[in-house]
Amino acid sequence: MRNKTAILAALTGSVLLAIAAFGQNPPRPKSQKELDGLKAIDGAPSLDVKLQKTDDFLAAFPDSDYKQYLLDRAAEIAADKNDYPVAMAWGQRDLDGNPNSFVAMLSLAKVTASTTKEFDLDKEKKLADAEKWANGALDLLKSVPRPTWFTEDKWPQVKKYYESSGHQTLGLIAMDRKKYDVAAAEFQTAFDILPEPAYLIHVGEASIRGGKYDNAIAAYDKVLATPDLNPVVKQVAEREKNEALRHKGVPPAAPAAPATPAASPAPPSGAAAPVTGTSAPADSK
Repeated sequence: MRNKTAILAALTGSVLLAIAAFGQNPPRPKSQKELDGLKAIDGAPSLDVKLQKTDDFLAAFPDSDYKQYLLDRAAEIAADKNDYPVAMAWGQRDLDGNPNSFVAMLSLAKVTASTTKEFDLDKEKKLADAEKWANGALDLLKSVPRPTWFTEDKWPQVKKYYESSGHQTLGLIAMDRKKYDVAAAEFQTAFDILPEPAYLIHVGEASIRGGKYDNAIAAYDKVLATPDLNPVVKQVAEREKNEALRHKGVPPAAPAAPATPAASPAPPSGAAAPVTGTSAPADSK
């Protein structure tokens, strides 16, 4: 499945969104310095630098109209890095600014579930916290208004992405608890909301661990039937299907010839365009 930050970047463009047509009071840079700070975030060469530039911007412009968007995006970037201390710091900072940030909740839940180890002394507390955040985000998504930085036509798809991500995280939590039937059901729900093959890979993994080999094979067959399947995902599905067949005592299929890497998907049409050329009022003396 495509990286969350990459998906949302394709949907929203740069920090400087062309959202003048959406909402009553669209955010705008209040000065040239603020505009330059936003451009610096956009131009950051790495995720670490982007987080540092975001921190610098928020320190310089604590009342910026872009504050909540930047906090949400920083929380997601930190979670995607899978750096637990950094992700927890940004996620909690985001929640402190907006207790109803479903983005912060999902980011905190994701990084907690994915970094919790089997023999952590506080394992169950971490998983309980992650479960609370994931369920809280899913509850908010049932009625949350569209954030200004998403266009009306893209918001339904973005909302599905967040909902599926929440169920994926609940599946990871169930895997950590060795509740494999629950995990498989959560991963299946994620796929039903947003049909990404990687969710079915998780269904297969949970099913194998739970001894439901026929369910695993069915999930992998569905993955392998996906048109234009990513070659890496295809290889994983074939390998894991053979593992399920081995458990059933069935000879595995012959390996397929190496696939030619597929071209990267184009960004969705209708994404908001950057407005990096937008002028800002001169700084007041």
